[in-house]
Amino acid sequence: MRFVKLHWPHSLGTRLLATYVAGILVCIVVIVVVSAATLLLRGNTLNEGISTHARLIGRQLQFDATGRPTGLNESELATWLYSGMGKETSVRVLDAAGDVVMPAMQDALALLEEGKGFEPRDHTFDSVSDGLAVRAATHSLDHEGQRWYVQVAVSQRLIEVMDRSVGLPALGQGILLACLASVLVFAVAMHFTLGRMLRPLRIASESAARITPRTLDARLSVQGLPSEMMPLVEAFNRALDRLESGYVAQQDFLAAAAHELKTPLSLIRGQIELGGDSDATFDRGVLIRDVDQMARHVSQLLHLAEATELCNYEVGLVGAAALVDEVGDYLERLAARREVHLDLRVEPDSLSWQADRGALFTLLKNLLENAIQHSPPHGVVRLRADARRISVRDEGAGIPTGDLPMIFDRFWRGAGRRDEGAGLGLAICREIALAHGWRLTAHAASPGTDFVLAFAP
Repeated sequence: MRFVKLHWPHSLGTRLLATYVAGILVCIVVIVVVSAATLLLRGNTLNEGISTHARLIGRQLQFDATGRPTGLNESELATWLYSGMGKETSVRVLDAAGDVVMPAMQDALALLEEGKGFEPRDHTFDSVSDGLAVRAATHSLDHEGQRWYVQVAVSQRLIEVMDRSVGLPALGQGILLACLASVLVFAVAMHFTLGRMLRPLRIASESAARITPRTLDARLSVQGLPSEMMPLVEAFNRALDRLESGYVAQQDFLAAAAHELKTPLSLIRGQIELGGDSDATFDRGVLIRDVDQMARHVSQLLHLAEATELCNYEVGLVGAAALVDEVGDYLERLAARREVHLDLRVEPDSLSWQADRGALFTLLKNLLENAIQHSPPHGVVRLRADARRISVRDEGAGIPTGDLPMIFDRFWRGAGRRDEGAGLGLAICREIALAHGWRLTAHAASPGTDFVLAFAP
């Protein structure tokens, strides 16, 4: 037999309401169980009730001038209950010796527990009266220095009839009505309470739905929100801050990229227009140089886009010496053309790094390429690497102190720049370092500039 799988509601209000209703139902079950246990143990309750009635009768006794009890105060107590029920109920008043003095009948005897004599103390017990099994109670009282005992008896059959016909049905109906009323009142109260409590959340949700790329500066209000909801909304606002910052950076990136690509495209167009239909005036070398420059810009833009996406990284164990040698081989022709010597050292040779190999290759290539382009002929570019850091230093003119904070910005190019790049190489290095949790800094050296990549501990 297959059972239907119950799904927890998605609505927060419905979940809270269901939780509280479940709590009420548990309380109802507890009430029913306690009531049932009380009924099972009703003997103690019945004993207490008969004893209490015996004390009440003792307070309503009337005495004559000699101090003997003569009757009950009918205006204060329903004496008809004992006079009109026949043998089912009875009241006796005994003297200190245990003799019946009221009602004044010659054959009236004290109620005795089976197998025992009269016990002059307050207690309840089972007895027999006029051939009927009864539940009896004895209560003592003093009047004008004399001790009297009141005995009240109720037949067992009357108790059972009252339990079956009145007690149990009344108790069950009372419990049922009380439970239904409690659930109804609680549900109505919770409906309005949850509605009021969740109203600020609905307002925040409506505000979030109105946010578009043109209104990224809008933020959700936390006024009136429950304290449990504030961290969620504040986190959402912080996410909007980051999204707005990224969106602005994207717009700036696109604008700068369009500007950088516009120049080589204009030069290519001018060469084509000047050439006309004649091949004699068509300078292939200039066109190839402009196309190469534009291709370099596009390649750097693609590298920057890849570097900013964490999902593109696959971190693993990278052999330091092998990677540095590979980067050196790649830049060997550029260094030879610039007449620059590369001094690359890794300590120790067996060192390994946790990194994305392709990204780290690009980072080292850009740093070394930048150092080669800014080194004078016959200069030396030094790379030193160990388990804690990588240092790349050139022997060029150096970077002015005021420009150092800006050298990692996108499309920034200093006044003394020698290459024709787009100003993205160092920005790509910074994005790669940030993605790995590293710190990339630049320091003025004597001579040149020292770039330091510090690994995370």
